[in-house]
Amino acid sequence: MNGHEAVVKLLLATKGVNVDLKDEVYGMTPLSQAAENGHEATVKVLLATEGVDVDSKDKHSQTPLSWAAMNGHEAVVKLLLAKTSANTKDTIGRTPLSWAAMNGHDTVAMAILSHPSVDPDQEDHYGSTVLSIAVRNCRTEVVKALLATGQVTLDSQDCFGRSLWWWARKCGNTDIEQALHGYAEARGMAVCDNDFIQASPVSNGKTSQCCHVCTLGIPEDGVFYKCGVCNDGDFAVCSECYQIGGRCLGQDHELAQRKDKEE
Repeated sequence: MNGHEAVVKLLLATKGVNVDLKDEVYGMTPLSQAAENGHEATVKVLLATEGVDVDSKDKHSQTPLSWAAMNGHEAVVKLLLAKTSANTKDTIGRTPLSWAAMNGHDTVAMAILSHPSVDPDQEDHYGSTVLSIAVRNCRTEVVKALLATGQVTLDSQDCFGRSLWWWARKCGNTDIEQALHGYAEARGMAVCDNDFIQASPVSNGKTSQCCHVCTLGIPEDGVFYKCGVCNDGDFAVCSECYQIGGRCLGQDHELAQRKDKEE
């Protein structure tokens, strides 16, 4: 976690040490913790250790690669990609590429896209593709990198009927809209005008947490809905997603209405 490479080497030399011992809170192994924090030297040491589980999953099924991608640690991502698949999914069905796209880590996304095993068009639990996640979060360079693969679809919808074009209009980024239109035109794809209606702009105000359904930030003092079971009781659904049927991962879970200032 703290990147003390020499200490890690010393501990690994101890007889009987478990290199994949998980912590009691999140179920993360030392490799996941090192990857999350971007400690490249420590990651190298752990990867060189016999028996280390490169694909170890924590309580939310996130792997070391997911953690490195989520936090934008390109060097660590490249180390892990040499040892594992790029397509592992967490409990919400999101891949390392999904997390890089969500957070706008351009070079990390490009590193993952260069991996021969990568599927750039996977959907998460809510039917959102990586491209859709990048578009709705206004990640222009990630959108362009995904389009450059030629392996993404433009006609997908999430399970609430929100199309890629709907999200593009909501984002309001002209560069992204132009990139999507250029991709569509090059492939002779028609764009339906109906996809552009009823999309309120993405809020640019302060946020303190993200909706686990759409991945967008929940405005400070905004109303949202919280599941006390999923994601260790930290699963939030924004009011917009909730109103159209967005719920947590458990069919029988009850979501309580909250305001951000109550957290």
